[in-house]
Formats: sequence, structure tokens, C-alpha cells
Amino acid sequence: MNGGWTERIPNVTPKDSTNNNNMSDVIGNKTDGHDGNSAMSFLHIINEHLHNTVFIRPSLAGSVTLTSGAGAWAAYPTPTQIIAANNITEDFDLHFLDISDISANGEYQIALYTGAALSEVLVGEFGAVRNAVQSQEGARNILTPLFDANTRISAALSSSNAGANTINIKLEGHKY
Repeated sequence: MNGGWTERIPNVTPKDSTNNNNMSDVIGNKTDGHDGNSAMSFLHIINEHLHNTVFIRPSLAGSVTLTSGAGAWAAYPTPTQIIAANNITEDFDLHFLDISDISANGEYQIALYTGAALSEVLVGEFGAVRNAVQSQEGARNILTPLFDANTRISAALSSSNAGANTINIKLEGHKY
């Protein structure tokens, strides 16, 4: 006893615990990483987001050309790989879609996917425009979920034009 109260060791939760039984489970452990769901895990993610490595894909290579299907707003064709599986060995997310060489005036929609070839899952859709006075080429801000390490990313294109058009892209992101 110590002045009428019993000193006790507080409940310390294990690293990246998924429990939700005690306040310590919700607050977390000082060693929690980005795989946990505690307040400390979220702080860890924010710290990594501000200070970890930025990347571009393809790196030290030309942009990837996407070709739309023939016909205005034709269904997306088979996606084209942008980031190969096992290319990024840390968790990551994407921040910029670098657009160049839009082939014709019109509206464009770019779909990003994850997953193996012919089994892709849609992550998001993003737009671009080219007309007689302007073109939305350059880096376009995008937001994506946090992807697991070694995730494959692919993309497909649709346009407002009757014929098949092309657009070149690169992806910029952040490693965790």
C-alpha cells in the first residue's frame, strides 16, 4: 500500500493489438506500426506519410500508353499494367496521376485497378480533358487506399470520342 492506494502496473497492450477491451487497446502501444488500428498506429501512419520515400512508376522509363475502346464512352478495355506485382516491396498509396500526350480533344476517364491480370478490382476513376484551348496534362492529384506491399496496379481508358484515343500516364506515390 502506498498512501491508501495500491500501485499497479497499467494494462499494456501488445504491438498492433486488435483488441478493443481496454482504453490501452484503443490508445495502443508505443511500438504500434501501420498494421494496427489503435490511435498510436494512426499516428505512426501519419509520421510515415510525412517522412517516408516518394516514388514514380514507371521509373527511369517512358510513360505507359493507355488506349480507349472505339466508340464514345466505350467500356474500359483490358487494363494495362503500370506497377508490376512485387515491384514495390513496402505498403504504399498513390498521390499523383501524371498525364501526358493526350491524343485528341475530348473528355477522358482513367480507371485504376489492383489485382492479377484478368482479375482486376477497380480502385478509382479519374478524369482529364483536352480541348482547343487547354489540356489537362501534368500531375493530377489523386487519393487511393493504402495498398499492401507487392500490389499490382493497372489502368484502363475510356473517352468521349467515337474513335480509339490514347493518353500516357505515370503514377507517383508514397511508401510506408
